[in-house]
Amino acid sequence: MPTAAKLVGAILFFGIGWVAALFVIDTLPEEMAVTYFPLTIALIGLWQGWMVAGGNAGGGVRASMGQGARTSVQIAFFGLLLFALREMFRRAANLRYDDPGAAVIATLELVLEYFIQSLTIPIWGTLLIGGVIAGALVEIASKLWK
Repeated sequence: MPTAAKLVGAILFFGIGWVAALFVIDTLPEEMAVTYFPLTIALIGLWQGWMVAGGNAGGGVRASMGQGARTSVQIAFFGLLLFALREMFRRAANLRYDDPGAAVIATLELVLEYFIQSLTIPIWGTLLIGGVIAGALVEIASKLWK
């Protein structure tokens, strides 16, 4: 059921995902294609903001701040997983893997590699600080438009 908290969460986490993705682009190699990267991460943020932050609103500001941080971590997790899978499928199309097990292992290695690349203050600062603030704003929206 749509609520004001879900709408506010979706909008705020869309923005947080977009800004964090722009910081990620600065850390990527020049040859990597990033055409839809900010939009994709922002849409993950929209989805997570609606489902997690907005869906769990109503438990108090402290709890919502924790839900906001959780939402941001989930944005990062799903973004890492999605782009690792994308790279694995691209490599599989070029016949770089001998069997499906090798492709799965390569995907996990790519997730780890991308995670290590993302460990910068601008990226995680945006996600965590933005997530905590957005979580509090979602709770305020939940109380205002009940």
